[in-house]
Amino acid sequence: MTASQTPSALSAKSGRSLPSPGELFRLTLPQMGLMLCHLAISMTDVWTAGKLGAETQAAVGVVTHIFALLMLLTSLAASGCMATISQSLGAGLPLRAKRYAGLIVMLSAGMGTFVAAFALLFEPFLFRAMGISAEVRPALSVFFTAYCCQLPFYYVLIMLNSVFRAHKKVLFPLLTLLLMTLANLFGDLGFGLGAFGLPSFGAAGIAWTTFACSLLGLASNAALARGYGLLERKTFAPWRWNRRAMPYLFKVGAPAAAGHIVTHLGRLTTLAIIGLLPDSTSALAGMSVGGRVHAMLMFPLGALNMSMVILSGHLLGGGERNVLYAFGRRSAFRLGLALVPPALLLWLLREPAAAFFSDDPAVLAQASLFLCFACASSPLTGMTGMLNAVFSGAGATALSCRINAVTCWFIGIPLSLLLGLTLNMGAAGVYAAGATGQLGAFLWTLRLFHGKKWLEYGLRKRQTA
Repeated sequence: MTASQTPSALSAKSGRSLPSPGELFRLTLPQMGLMLCHLAISMTDVWTAGKLGAETQAAVGVVTHIFALLMLLTSLAASGCMATISQSLGAGLPLRAKRYAGLIVMLSAGMGTFVAAFALLFEPFLFRAMGISAEVRPALSVFFTAYCCQLPFYYVLIMLNSVFRAHKKVLFPLLTLLLMTLANLFGDLGFGLGAFGLPSFGAAGIAWTTFACSLLGLASNAALARGYGLLERKTFAPWRWNRRAMPYLFKVGAPAAAGHIVTHLGRLTTLAIIGLLPDSTSALAGMSVGGRVHAMLMFPLGALNMSMVILSGHLLGGGERNVLYAFGRRSAFRLGLALVPPALLLWLLREPAAAFFSDDPAVLAQASLFLCFACASSPLTGMTGMLNAVFSGAGATALSCRINAVTCWFIGIPLSLLLGLTLNMGAAGVYAAGATGQLGAFLWTLRLFHGKKWLEYGLRKRQTA
């Protein structure tokens, strides 16, 4: 592509229009609401847990990381879901898109049941390996049990959300999550803190409210999918078709799941390293609070990335390779610039923002320290995520897997041990190591994107048709 070949010229040459800012906005805005609902549920849990004490708040932070690891197994199906369905729709093969949706729903239900049983069986070993202190473990055990019990239902809920998004029906997941957010707020305040005249169950009330909300969300999604014809009899294909379709699904999904799991294992290892530091309870609670505050800045990024996955799949499925490359490059550059002002503002206001979630001075100090490094690396994190979303839509998840694994375990973890423990820099050394790993991931991702080999990972038009 020469310098004169702008995205507009490329789209005119191909006869297919480049995704307009209006289309990107219409896809992104409801998904921003979706991410905001996820964030509101998470912040509600952290806030109500903080009212019950630092131990309960630390337990919420730890179980969130564990649950994120268990949930990342859904990326085995979720990444394949977005790539296969969006590329099939872009290629004009709606029946193949529906059959992939049915296959993904069945796989997610089976995986959720298996992972939940496995996690509950190895709970004591996991807590010992992470070095969880005795003061945090009782509350953590309650949250862990409730979160594991919801996994089979939550897996299917998330997959149906992905099916909706791949069809560009982004309002349906938003309606479901909005209902779950309101139910979670009512349950946390009522059964967690005893509001509205309800009995207070403390940590158990907060944990099992999350379980009930998952059941409610799944029922809502299933009703919407059936009502709009996304789940029907022909959605569930014969075994012969599924057997031929699964290789590409796993070709896309397995590297995505492996990369995310390896990265989150690294985050759990980071938590274990912090657990070896003095005053580890305050450090863990501070990371939990700081992570929630930083998520307020980054939640639009998650929505935009989901839109990029959808549009990338549709463009590649329609054969618009050059347009997709130009669109991804321009979008990543603009996002990096757009993130600089809000990241700077959050850095300036990090202490009052963290004070909303906790009034413990030690927790606030740790949260402020975490936000210093998180805000500094936000533009790089944003551009890396954008380019990875383009890779995901094109089915090139193997590239993201390689980048995440290497930068986490060969840069982030060794530097955390060196700076945090060996050089006695404490939590600041661990956070600096994480920011360094993010820099390495950005530079490597940018190099692979410009190499264009990721464009060869797409699903062929007649493959499994």
